[in-house]
Amino acid sequence: MLKRFELHSTVAIVAKHKGKYLLVKRANKPFKGYWAVPGGHIDPGESAYEAAVREAKEEVGNGLQLEKRPAFSFVHDVYIAHRHHCLVFMAKVKDRGKIRAGSDAARLGFFTINQMRRMNLTDYTLLIINKLLENKL
Repeated sequence: MLKRFELHSTVAIVAKHKGKYLLVKRANKPFKGYWAVPGGHIDPGESAYEAAVREAKEEVGNGLQLEKRPAFSFVHDVYIAHRHHCLVFMAKVKDRGKIRAGSDAARLGFFTINQMRRMNLTDYTLLIINKLLENKL
Protein backbone atom coordinates (compact mmCIF):
# COMPACT_ATOMS: atom_id res chain seq x y z
CA MET A 1 0.00 0.00 0.00
CA LEU A 2 1.34 3.42 -0.96
CA LYS A 3 1.65 6.01 1.76
CA ARG A 4 0.30 9.48 1.00
CA PHE A 5 2.82 12.27 0.69
CA GLU A 6 2.77 14.88 3.42
CA LEU A 7 3.41 18.37 2.06
CA HIS A 8 4.70 20.95 4.54
CA SER A 9 5.14 24.65 3.82
CA THR A 10 8.54 26.04 4.76
CA VAL A 11 10.63 29.17 4.32
CA ALA A 12 14.32 29.75 3.72
CA ILE A 13 16.24 33.01 4.05
CA VAL A 14 19.17 33.88 1.78
CA ALA A 15 21.32 36.75 3.04
CA LYS A 16 24.26 37.87 0.92
CA HIS A 17 26.83 40.30 2.32
CA LYS A 18 29.98 41.41 0.48
CA GLY A 19 29.87 38.42 -1.87
CA LYS A 20 29.30 35.87 0.89
CA TYR A 21 26.17 34.00 1.98
CA LEU A 22 24.98 33.52 5.55
CA LEU A 23 24.78 29.89 6.70
CA VAL A 24 24.05 28.28 10.05
CA LYS A 25 25.49 25.00 11.28
CA ARG A 26 22.55 22.99 12.55
CA ALA A 27 22.77 22.02 16.22
CA ASN A 28 19.76 19.67 16.27
CA LYS A 29 18.21 16.86 14.25
CA PRO A 30 17.41 16.57 11.47
CA PHE A 31 20.66 17.38 9.66
CA LYS A 32 22.64 18.04 12.85
CA GLY A 33 26.15 19.20 11.94
CA TYR A 34 25.21 20.25 8.41
CA TRP A 35 25.35 23.84 7.17
CA ALA A 36 22.13 25.40 5.89
CA VAL A 37 20.46 28.66 5.04
CA PRO A 38 18.26 29.87 7.93
CA GLY A 39 14.63 28.77 7.74
CA GLY A 40 11.94 26.43 8.96
CA HIS A 41 8.26 25.47 8.92
CA ILE A 42 5.39 27.91 8.55
CA ASP A 43 3.24 27.70 11.68
CA PRO A 44 -0.59 27.51 11.47
CA GLY A 45 -2.13 30.96 10.98
CA GLU A 46 1.21 32.48 9.97
CA SER A 47 1.99 34.00 6.59
CA ALA A 48 5.13 32.95 4.74
CA TYR A 49 6.68 36.38 5.38
CA GLU A 50 5.85 36.22 9.10
CA ALA A 51 7.44 32.76 9.28
CA ALA A 52 10.57 33.99 7.50
CA VAL A 53 10.92 36.93 9.91
CA ARG A 54 10.38 34.64 12.92
CA GLU A 55 12.82 32.00 11.70
CA ALA A 56 15.46 34.64 10.90
CA LYS A 57 15.18 36.09 14.42
CA GLU A 58 15.27 32.62 16.04
CA GLU A 59 18.28 31.41 14.07
CA VAL A 60 20.42 34.51 13.44
CA GLY A 61 19.07 37.42 15.51
CA ASN A 62 17.78 40.83 14.41
CA GLY A 63 20.41 41.85 11.85
CA LEU A 64 18.54 41.04 8.63
CA GLN A 65 16.07 43.02 6.50
CA LEU A 66 13.89 40.59 4.54
CA GLU A 67 12.18 41.29 1.24
CA LYS A 68 8.38 41.15 1.57
CA ARG A 69 7.84 38.59 -1.20
CA PRO A 70 9.63 35.32 -1.88
CA ALA A 71 12.18 35.37 -4.72
CA PHE A 72 11.30 31.81 -5.76
CA SER A 73 9.94 28.53 -4.43
CA PHE A 74 10.47 24.83 -4.99
CA VAL A 75 9.18 21.45 -3.82
CA HIS A 76 11.71 19.19 -2.15
CA ASP A 77 11.44 15.55 -1.04
CA VAL A 78 12.93 15.44 2.46
CA TYR A 79 12.16 11.82 3.32
CA ILE A 80 10.05 9.14 1.72
CA ALA A 81 6.46 10.45 1.81
CA HIS A 82 7.52 13.82 3.29
CA ARG A 83 7.81 16.89 1.07
CA HIS A 84 8.46 20.56 1.65
CA HIS A 85 7.16 23.42 -0.43
CA CYS A 86 9.86 25.99 0.33
CA LEU A 87 9.44 29.73 -0.25
CA VAL A 88 12.82 31.47 -0.45
CA PHE A 89 13.15 35.05 0.81
CA MET A 90 16.15 37.25 0.01
CA ALA A 91 17.51 39.42 2.81
CA LYS A 92 19.99 42.24 3.29
CA VAL A 93 22.32 42.51 6.24
CA LYS A 94 21.25 45.69 8.03
CA ASP A 95 23.37 45.27 11.18
CA ARG A 96 26.07 42.59 11.18
CA GLY A 97 26.64 43.18 14.90
CA LYS A 98 23.13 41.87 15.65
CA ILE A 99 23.68 38.60 13.77
CA ARG A 100 24.33 35.75 16.20
CA ALA A 101 23.75 32.00 16.34
CA GLY A 102 20.36 31.15 17.85
CA SER A 103 19.50 28.19 20.07
CA ASP A 104 19.15 25.71 17.20
CA ALA A 105 22.36 26.83 15.46
CA ALA A 106 25.76 25.58 16.63
CA ARG A 107 27.53 28.34 14.67
CA LEU A 108 27.01 30.71 11.81
CA GLY A 109 29.19 32.37 9.23
CA PHE A 110 29.39 34.04 5.85
CA PHE A 111 30.83 31.92 3.03
CA THR A 112 31.65 32.24 -0.66
CA ILE A 113 30.29 29.76 -3.19
CA ASN A 114 33.78 28.22 -3.47
CA GLN A 115 33.98 27.73 0.30
CA MET A 116 30.51 26.14 0.32
CA ARG A 117 31.61 23.56 -2.25
CA ARG A 118 33.84 22.02 0.44
CA MET A 119 31.24 22.10 3.24
CA ASN A 120 28.59 19.62 4.39
CA LEU A 121 25.47 21.39 3.16
CA THR A 122 21.90 20.18 3.49
CA ASP A 123 20.45 19.07 0.18
CA TYR A 124 17.86 21.87 0.21
CA THR A 125 20.64 24.42 0.70
CA LEU A 126 22.39 22.97 -2.36
CA LEU A 127 19.15 23.34 -4.34
CA ILE A 128 18.83 26.98 -3.25
CA ILE A 129 22.47 27.83 -4.04
CA ASN A 130 22.17 26.24 -7.50
CA LYS A 131 19.00 28.24 -8.17
CA LEU A 132 20.78 31.44 -7.08
CA LEU A 133 23.67 30.73 -9.44
CA GLU A 134 21.33 29.91 -12.36
CA ASN A 135 19.49 33.20 -11.92
CA LYS A 136 22.50 35.28 -10.84
CA LEU A 137 20.78 36.40 -7.64
